[in-house]
Amino acid sequence: MKRWRMLPRHGFAFGVFLLARAARVKRRREVDEWIDAARAPRSFLSAEVDLAKPVDVLFKLRLAWSAGGGIVVESRLLSLSESADRATLHGIARLLLAADPPLWLRVAVTSAGVAREYIPEEDLVALSWLEPDLDAVLLGARADLTSPFQEPLRKAIGDAAELFVLAALVRAGARPVHVARISDKYGYDIEAQVPVIRRIEVKAAGTTTRGAFHLTRNEFDRSRYHGKEWELIQVVFASSAMLADQLDASHIEDVLKLTHDTLSALIPPDSANFTWNESALIKPPPAAWQPANLQMDVTFTTPGFRNTPSYQEAR
Repeated sequence: MKRWRMLPRHGFAFGVFLLARAARVKRRREVDEWIDAARAPRSFLSAEVDLAKPVDVLFKLRLAWSAGGGIVVESRLLSLSESADRATLHGIARLLLAADPPLWLRVAVTSAGVAREYIPEEDLVALSWLEPDLDAVLLGARADLTSPFQEPLRKAIGDAAELFVLAALVRAGARPVHVARISDKYGYDIEAQVPVIRRIEVKAAGTTTRGAFHLTRNEFDRSRYHGKEWELIQVVFASSAMLADQLDASHIEDVLKLTHDTLSALIPPDSANFTWNESALIKPPPAAWQPANLQMDVTFTTPGFRNTPSYQEAR
């Protein structure tokens, strides 16, 4: 299993500070020149810190890039280059966590606070240098999420939800077809043919986002076109799913259904005062949801979110 690539340990954050300080003084043309400048003036600490890995990570996270014959550093990072004091290094850690969040960040850190039981012990040890401000740094990073891997992660979660529904329908003998793998033009994800035709749009959610979903205009138009054949199924993943190497039915907390008629009643028709073209966040009242009455296949497994091809390719 591929481990999470980087957590902002103290030495790593200090290395990023040295690079940011050098970039603030002068734009560097090459990576080697940038690293040499970051080590000046020479000191025991600057000589001991590995700077090659921070450079690689900054480029990977798009906090630094090549342009105009030189290396450009993101303005937020440049603002954290005055002095290697505690506040600055904590700010760098927050920036890095937001740009490259560990999967547990979305589970362990919410508006209610930090639930450390969802954070692996080894990661708590790696971040212990941030104490007693660790919770504050994590809350700040959660609010600042800017990761370029967010979309691949969302896709990995959505794909897993579709596969669980597909496996359940196969188990039920519904002869499903995964039409989302054929074309986006269908406007739904799965078509089941037994005992009646069902056109199913699958949405994934977590424990804190259940009951809400994003719907594209094409998906809504398809729901109106197919009428009662169309339905939306929401797969609610338990918090433990975010950290699992392999997913099975035990990682699903609930499976809910929203009918075509209910959705149509929630969304106003286009008018001179209301038109939506791309997508909308839909939050039906709790009473609008029904049990999907879909029995998960307890023998079905699929790779955990961070082990899926779409997520690994992005990383």
